[in-house]
This record gives sequence, structure tokens and C-alpha cells, in this order.
Amino acid sequence: MHVRLGIFWFLFLGGWGVFFPFFSLYLSQELALPPSQVGVVMAMIPLVGLVIQPLWGQLADRTGSRRLVLAVVAAGTGLAALGFIVPQSFPWAVAATATFALFSTSVASMGTSVTLAGVGRDNMARFGQIRMWGTVGFLVLVVIFPRVLERLGETPLIDGRGGLVWMFPAVFVLLALASVAALLLPRAPALAMRSRPGDLKRLARHPPVLRLLVFVFSVHLFIQGPINFFPLYVADRGGNASTVGNMWIFMLIVEIPLIVFSGATLQRLGARGLLRMGLMAEGIRWILCANVTSLPMVSAAQVLHGFGVAGILIGAPLYLEQAVPERLRSTGQALVATVTYGAGAILSNTVFGFLMDSYGVSLPYLLCGVGALVLAFLIRTYLPKPYLPDESVA
Repeated sequence: MHVRLGIFWFLFLGGWGVFFPFFSLYLSQELALPPSQVGVVMAMIPLVGLVIQPLWGQLADRTGSRRLVLAVVAAGTGLAALGFIVPQSFPWAVAATATFALFSTSVASMGTSVTLAGVGRDNMARFGQIRMWGTVGFLVLVVIFPRVLERLGETPLIDGRGGLVWMFPAVFVLLALASVAALLLPRAPALAMRSRPGDLKRLARHPPVLRLLVFVFSVHLFIQGPINFFPLYVADRGGNASTVGNMWIFMLIVEIPLIVFSGATLQRLGARGLLRMGLMAEGIRWILCANVTSLPMVSAAQVLHGFGVAGILIGAPLYLEQAVPERLRSTGQALVATVTYGAGAILSNTVFGFLMDSYGVSLPYLLCGVGALVLAFLIRTYLPKPYLPDESVA
């Protein structure tokens, strides 16, 4: 089970390593969209996710078919990626991105719930060790992809567009393989548990879950825009696609050991401590980006990304795991993904794009850095220790 889960994460986040770091650059350079329109296109992913993610989570929990749902959303993501080969205009880019988001926004949350079910609540330290293979996949592909483009050289490309268009067939292949890996996961009782009538209503009244949703929404207001527009930031500082790929090496090389040992860090700091660590790292990172113009210094600042991911993207799911019944894992993780990669990202991407259009790259990065630091200091005041809901309360 653990090996197959690791393979799934490697393939899935390997696909993200091709798509995520370069998509906004593709929109800006290949389709010649201004930052404000790039922000609108990027906002389509969380906008669609806002509606669709809870539905996938509920479907998985109500039917007990978590393995199958994971395979479907992975395969759908790969197929939808091929739709980006066609767009040469802003409206088509919006439509293709919305279709892509119908599936792509739910792969991570479904993968998280399936992995947590596979390792068991008493062995959450294993979650980081499995999830680490996703970071390895991301690192391998984000480094290899720009180098493959360089080797293609003057090879004729689709509709005369540059090499970045090749990211979409690559995503198709990797996500199709990830779907197969999900189908090959062994059947396990924890993966087949079904939620009961009234569970969702009970969960919606549970204080730790409600407060976590509000908190992570605020967190992602200050991290989604800076991350998604980072390729445009690098281009503004004089870099290109290869520069972006190289910077991800600095981001991920620290992230791998931090995720591997996130279980030990969880035992020592707790989930709230992980979240605080991540917020402080991202806050300092964005403030440095706002004030630095030298690309080598920008690269050095990206080592903080690993602390941000290990803290925020691992801390929030592990907090939730301690606050929801096992039969509601998929629904709970989908709700967190909805308010973070959904509502929070919509506002963050849209506002960030318009701020960059109006004031350049430095001011939005500075504002997001300060906002992340403020949240880091508020976390223990606002977010309670996680606990399971009282099953006796209807």
C-alpha cells in the first residue's frame, strides 16, 4: 500500500511540476495576456474548485469508493490538460482552465484522504514519508522539463507557439499513469468506510473545523497569488523558464527532508506549530522577494519555501485529521481545499494580478509577506487544539 501510494504521489506531483511553475508564464509569453487577464485565467481554477471539490469529497465518502474517485479525478485532469493545446485567445484559455479545474482541484485532497486512510490515524508520521515522494516527483520534472525544451530547440511546435505548449501532453501522460496507480491500490476497510446521514451537518457545527476553514482561507489569501505569479516575478527580474525551474531546486531540496520528518515535528510542535512555522517562512520569503532584485539572492530566499510547504500544506491536513471522523476524511479534506485553493485563491490571484498591473511586482509581494507574518502570530489565539466531534450529539 505505502509503495503504491508513493508512486501515485510521484506521478501526480510530477505532473504538477510540469504544469504549475510554468502555466502563468505560458499565459503571459505564449498567449501574450497582460497580468490582469492572467489573474482572471488563474482564478478560474479555484472558482470551479469552490463548487466541485465538496461534491467529489461527498461522493467518495457517501459511496466508500475513494480509490475509484481518486482515479477518475486524476484521469480527468490528464485528459483536460490536452484542451490547452487549442487555446490562442483569452476566452478559450478561460474555458480550457475551467474544464481542467473540474478534476484537477480535487486530486490533492482526494490523494491526501486516501493516504491518511492507508497509513491509519495511529501512524500519521508515515503520511509525510509517503507524501515526500510527490515532492521528489515535482523536483525531478520541474528540473527536467525546461531542459527538454532547450533540447527541442527549433523543433516546429503547435501553431507556431513556443516550447511551453509541450507541458500539456506531458501532464496528460503523468496524470494518466497516476490514475492507473490509484486503481492498483489494494482494497482496505478504511478506504471503503461510508459516511452517515447527518454527518455533514454535524461536521459543519464542529468548532475546530469551522475555525480551521476561516484560518486557512486567510492564509491562502497571502500565499496563492505570490506562488502563482512567481514565474512572472522571475521574468520581471530578468529570468526565464529555465531560471524558474532552477529556483524550484532551491525550494524543493529543503522541502523533502522537512516533509519526511513532518510526523516527528507534528509530535513536537503540534499541527498549530507546523502552521506557524510555515506562515513565518512564507512571510519572510515574500518580504525578501519584494526587496531583492538580484536573481541569485532571490534563488537563495526560495529555501524558505520548504518550510512553508511542510508547515502549511502538511500542517492543515494533519490538524483536520485530528478533528474529523475517519468516515468523513474525504469531505473534510475537500472542504479545506475548497476554501484554500478555492475561495482564498480566487481573491488572492485576482487582487494580486491587478496590483501587479498597477504597481509592479514588489508591492503585492510585500503586502502578502506582512499578512502571512500577522497570521503566524495570531494562530494560537484563534485556532483551538483539534478534537473529534461528540458522536452522541445529533
